[in-house]
Order: sequence, then C-alpha cells, then structure tokens
Amino acid sequence: MVELQHREIPTPALTVFVALHPGIGVPDFDSLGFQPVKTAVKADLNQDQGGLCVYCESKLKSSKGQVEHIKPKAGPNAHPHLCFTYTNYAHSCINPKTCGQKKNNGLLPIEPGPGCNADWTLSTAGTIEPIVGLNRNRMHQVHQTRDMLGLNKDSNLVDERRRWLKSAVAVLAQAPNDLPSFLLNAPFRHILATSI
Repeated sequence: MVELQHREIPTPALTVFVALHPGIGVPDFDSLGFQPVKTAVKADLNQDQGGLCVYCESKLKSSKGQVEHIKPKAGPNAHPHLCFTYTNYAHSCINPKTCGQKKNNGLLPIEPGPGCNADWTLSTAGTIEPIVGLNRNRMHQVHQTRDMLGLNKDSNLVDERRRWLKSAVAVLAQAPNDLPSFLLNAPFRHILATSI
C-alpha cells in the first residue's frame, strides 16, 4: 500500500468548487459540474502517490483509475462530511477483484499513510502476509485490510509482485548501491521495501 502523504495545499479547483457550492452533498461528487475538478484531483493524487494505485501499488496513469474515498462517502460506514475533503481521497485502479472496487463502502482497519506497511510483508510467492509476532487483534486487522482490498486474490497481481521482488533481490545481490534507484522507479515499491 502506498504510504500516502497528501500535499499540503489541496487541488485549487477543489477548494474553489467547495467555496462556490456551500450546500454540496454526496450526489454532487458524480455530477457533471464536478467532473473537471475530479480530473484535476486525480492528477494531483497520482503525483502524490508516485504514479501508483494507492492500494495494490500497480503503475497507474493520472488519466486512468478513480478518485477513491478512503473513508467511504456512502453505505453503512458513510462519512459524507468527508466527501469533498482532499485528505480523504486516494487514486485507485479500477479492478473488480481488488482495490477500491473490491473495498466498495468498507472501512479499512489500516488506511494508506505513513507506516501503513509496518505489519505486513511480501512473501517470495508474491503474496502479502502479516509479519511474525503480531498480537491477535493486529493480525486480524492486517488480514481484514488485505482481504477487503483483494490484494492476494488477483493471480496476475500476485505474479507481477513476485517478479518484481525477484528483480529487486537480483539488484541487491549484483549491485546493492543501485537498489534505492531501482525501488524509486518500481511499481510495488512500498511493499517491496518491507521484504528487502
């Protein structure tokens, strides 16, 4: 998961839109008038996330994917007051098996942010697993977050992570000084860093 740190100044178009529409609500998020703002927000989030999907860490172009509400805007876990809050947004890929589409209106026990990868690691098989030694409650949170996002359910995603881990290990063995540069440009860089 991307250790997301939002920019200090939110997308200016979002700030302006919210100021001009004081009575906006959840339905306005999908309105035609908000679409240009959403496009600008998505581009900024993509930059904040280093061009990766916030959840699976696959490469993601700024023109693709969706603006994801970390805390859902609707459903049983709704936080409608955060619908137009930049720090509640993330850029997520669109895959019915994983990420924001799989999470739907669920509330994640572990959200993307600094330190979010502290309790899991990438196995040599490419699966995301809890680290050894977690207490029962934290182990449950790790499993629940991973499973809510479907991070081990898409075999293509698992295989791709396994290949990148194998490449990272090869770089580490052959040219250890090149590893930081390799990770800087690699997809899955946050989860890869937990294993190396």
